[in-house]
Amino acid sequence: MFQRSYYRTIWISDVHLGTRACKASSLLSFLRHHIAETLYLVGDIVDGWNWGPSWHWSPAQEELVNEIVQWRRNGVNVVFIPGNHDETKVGLVEALFGRIPSISSLIHTTAEGARMLVIHGHQFDGSLNPNRLLPIIGSYAYARAQRIHDWYNRQTEPGSDEGRSLSDFFRYPARKALEFLTDFRDRAVLAAARDHKADGVICGHIHRSDHRVIGNVLYVNDGDWVQNRTAVVEERDGSLQVLRWSGVQENISISEPMQQEATS
Repeated sequence: MFQRSYYRTIWISDVHLGTRACKASSLLSFLRHHIAETLYLVGDIVDGWNWGPSWHWSPAQEELVNEIVQWRRNGVNVVFIPGNHDETKVGLVEALFGRIPSISSLIHTTAEGARMLVIHGHQFDGSLNPNRLLPIIGSYAYARAQRIHDWYNRQTEPGSDEGRSLSDFFRYPARKALEFLTDFRDRAVLAAARDHKADGVICGHIHRSDHRVIGNVLYVNDGDWVQNRTAVVEERDGSLQVLRWSGVQENISISEPMQQEATS
């Protein structure tokens, strides 16, 4: 039996249960190799936009849900922060995980006293963000968008010529345009931290992990479990880092522990 790594707190988001893109097996492996006092589910845990004919549920997803339920039974404080994909499906989340605490945002105080705003992150989206349109255009269009997403994000096989293909030629500029539309601005993060009198922000939403200082505010993004397999963890001393999970064992962390910069 392997020994679990202990963390004071773990943050995960953008699991997208109910879709074929969900890397449930990887997240299940991650959770079985770690333990924490508090587990924050930072939104888009369930993909409510995919509810309907396109809904996909696998044995691995069922096992993942059971693992998180077992964490709760073992005394772990599990808190759900709804995201844009599951804020209208809180009932479904409760049906899967039980009546877990649910709040749109909160302040987490680290062991070293830093006040971190925990929020999914879709609140930072600009008016041009397509995420504001997808719930309106319906589940069929979203399912089509999911298939395009899967095509775009498929991994190339070693030694293949996929990297030089015509489709790859078109995908690169498309990716840059998508990042431009879906990324939120630093000033939105700064404004949220100021409004909540927080030292930093921990969120997800954009499926891209990050760990940096914006002005005098620490910005940490826990990434996703659709493509990147990343989480944010808090050590015993209150330091924060982003971990990438290989599916077998923990890789070296991809960010340095939190070091609060002095205000200029």
